[in-house]
Amino acid sequence: MPHKIYRPISKRSGPPGDTVVTTFNLYNLFDERGDVTVRIGGEWLRPSLSTQLTKLALAVRHELNLPHILAVQEVGSETVLQQLGDVVNGVAATAYRAISPATSDRRGIQIGFLFDERRVELVRAQQLEGPAVAAAFGPQSPNPGREPLVGEFRVNGRTLTIVNNHFKSNYIPEEFTAETEERLAVNLAQRTAQARVVRDFANGVLAKNRDALLLVTGDLNTSRRGGPEEAVAEPLRILAGRPSEPPLTNLLPLKQDIHTYTFIWEGRNEILDHVFVSPALLARLAGVDVLHFNALYAETEWLNGETAVRSSDHDPLEARFQFL
Repeated sequence: MPHKIYRPISKRSGPPGDTVVTTFNLYNLFDERGDVTVRIGGEWLRPSLSTQLTKLALAVRHELNLPHILAVQEVGSETVLQQLGDVVNGVAATAYRAISPATSDRRGIQIGFLFDERRVELVRAQQLEGPAVAAAFGPQSPNPGREPLVGEFRVNGRTLTIVNNHFKSNYIPEEFTAETEERLAVNLAQRTAQARVVRDFANGVLAKNRDALLLVTGDLNTSRRGGPEEAVAEPLRILAGRPSEPPLTNLLPLKQDIHTYTFIWEGRNEILDHVFVSPALLARLAGVDVLHFNALYAETEWLNGETAVRSSDHDPLEARFQFL
C-alpha cells in the first residue's frame, strides 16, 4: 500500500532564512497518568498519548518544517517531550533533544526546548531564580506557575539566547466564577510582575553585550478577556522596554493583517503567543508567520491521528532568521 501523502495547510510569507525558532503550546502533552481531557461536542474526552504524539509529530514535520529550535509550553515532563522528539527522529533526519525541568505549577505543567542537535548546540540551560522570580512565578506567587527557562544555543557559529515563558492564564475554575472579575485582575497583575522579571533579565543580558542575539518568546496569555485593552497590553509594553531600556521588538505586529491570531476564545481571535527580539537579532530577521492549522479547525479533529490539524488549541508562531 503506498504511503499517504501529507499535504500541509500552513502558509508562509517571505524568505525561509537559515535558522528557525518556533514557539508552540502543546496543549497538555502529559503521559498516560496525566489528567488530560478535551471537550468535543459538549463531552470531555481524553486522547491517548500515542494519538497526541502522532499528531504533534506530523505537525513538527509537515506544518513546522522541522525547526531548529522549538520553545514549547504545556508539557508534563522532559520524558514525554523527548518521546515526541524520538517519534520525529525516527522518521526524519533529525536528532531532537528535549530539555524541560520541573516547575512550581500545581498541575505539573512545564515548559521546555526541543532542539535538533545536528544543527544547533545547547551551551547551557537554566531556570530563572531569585526572590523576584519566586514572587512572580514560584510558591510565593498568587498562582504558582512556570518559571522561565533560558537556553543559550550555538547556531551557525553564533550565540542565540532564548527565554521561554508561559505566563499566568485567565483560566478560572467553575467554583470561582462569582469572583471572575477579581480573579482576572489578580491574574493580570501577576502577568505584569512576570513580564518585569523577564525584562530585567533581558536588561542584564544586553548590558553585558548590546549586540546580543536575544529572543523572548512563549505563551504570554495576553487575552482580551483579562480586562481593558490598555491594561492587558501592559506586560507586552514592559517586555518591549522603557525609553531608557534597550528595545525588544514584538515581531507579530509586523504582520499587520487579519490573520494575526494564535488562539480563538469564544469565537474571538486572540494573540497569546509572542516573539520579542533584540536589535541585533531583528537585523537578521527573514520572516515571521503564524502557522494556522489548529485554532480555527473543528474540535472533532482532536482524536484524528492521521492529521496534524487540531494537535493543539494554539497555532505555532514561527520566526526565521538569516545567521550566515
